[in-house]
Amino acid sequence: MDFNNAAGFLGEPAQLTEGQFVVYYLSHAMMFCTGALIEAHIVLTPASCVFGERYKFNVFAGTHKFLEHAGNSRVVQHLCIHRGYNNTMRWSSCTADNIALLCLNQQFTFHLREPGTEFVLNRLRYGVSNNVEKRIGDPTCEFYGWGSRRNGYLIPLLIDLYRVQVTILPSSQCLRMLNYDDKYLCIQEPACKSEKYGALCPDDVGSVIVCSGYAQGMMTSRLIDRPCGVGFLDLSKYNKFLTCGVDDSRDVIDHDDFMSFDFSTKGLPSTPSLMTIEETNFTTPE
Repeated sequence: MDFNNAAGFLGEPAQLTEGQFVVYYLSHAMMFCTGALIEAHIVLTPASCVFGERYKFNVFAGTHKFLEHAGNSRVVQHLCIHRGYNNTMRWSSCTADNIALLCLNQQFTFHLREPGTEFVLNRLRYGVSNNVEKRIGDPTCEFYGWGSRRNGYLIPLLIDLYRVQVTILPSSQCLRMLNYDDKYLCIQEPACKSEKYGALCPDDVGSVIVCSGYAQGMMTSRLIDRPCGVGFLDLSKYNKFLTCGVDDSRDVIDHDDFMSFDFSTKGLPSTPSLMTIEETNFTTPE
């Protein structure tokens, strides 16, 4: 077993200036998944990782090391799962809309380095053009991950976050069964280190393909969602879900303290009052 490249894919260790939006978590369903910060309090992740979750759990950010006590955490307060994802019917009908948003109980800080973190966090831009053909051959496309928990392990074996360069190809070059309902990307990535991994090398569920700074695709489980699509979900198909989900999340949080404005820096103006003569029912004797 190669602990330096346990995931099977050939990548490079990510620099501290890269992948500053990547988060990871272990839900109560015992699934290790990654996600991407698209706002200070919103994480993009697959719905299969959190479907049916009944308890709050933590997400970790600010580190490229999969180590205990590394990074900083926030609690997941609310879930927003795409209405097209129906886990209970996955054996009788395909549900390609495997996408969800996690609403955190407190924002991550983007302007200073939090305690325990290796870098200042940053969000990933979303809302890419619906025409994925513009990204074909884009040399900037890449994704990040720690390795596969689908190789018989619940947690990844890699310690350092890896970066993998990929190339988006025309959909005609991928098998139709791997692109259910035209919602998956056709990609080319470096050859797997071992032939047993097949066409797509194992990587973390929730890994996001980034092209020119924008989220273009998200890895869904190759086991849970087969045969309803394999690989990276095309995020350009979900602009409405992402935009509306982020906007609605600002109301869902119930206006916690971190969403309030601080008016203490400037004193409030005094309330004007009207002076009136005191009423009396007697006259002063002369």
